[in-house]
Amino acid sequence: MKQKNLKRTLTAALLTLVATAAYSQTNALTAKIPFAFRAVGSDLPAGRYRVARAAGTDWATELRNLDTGKAVVIMAKAPIKDSADVRPRLIFRCGGEEGCSLISLRSGTGSGFEFSTPALTASQRERRETIYLDRYKGK
Repeated sequence: MKQKNLKRTLTAALLTLVATAAYSQTNALTAKIPFAFRAVGSDLPAGRYRVARAAGTDWATELRNLDTGKAVVIMAKAPIKDSADVRPRLIFRCGGEEGCSLISLRSGTGSGFEFSTPALTASQRERRETIYLDRYKGK
């Protein structure tokens, strides 16, 4: 009996992992980011990026540069509620010597994530940049 329960549990876990991987593949988005930026401690160049939920977690996002193939996984600081009637987008805070930092991902489905960013000094002016996302269609 214990072996049967173990087998069922392992099968359920495997199906969950496969479903999560499939979900992250089918819900991937792309963005053309025209400037270099920081995302939770990683410096990333301008380029085309695939944005998807990292496999196996609800709080991590994978950014993959489609030109270089380099990928980073960034953990969210907090989930956010978003209006469901808006396009998915990345929002950046730009200013001073730090350049631009990714501050949030809005999915357009009613949820999103906020990310940690470095603080600006009192003398630095902040501006926001918004990059809209499109559905990922493969290479």
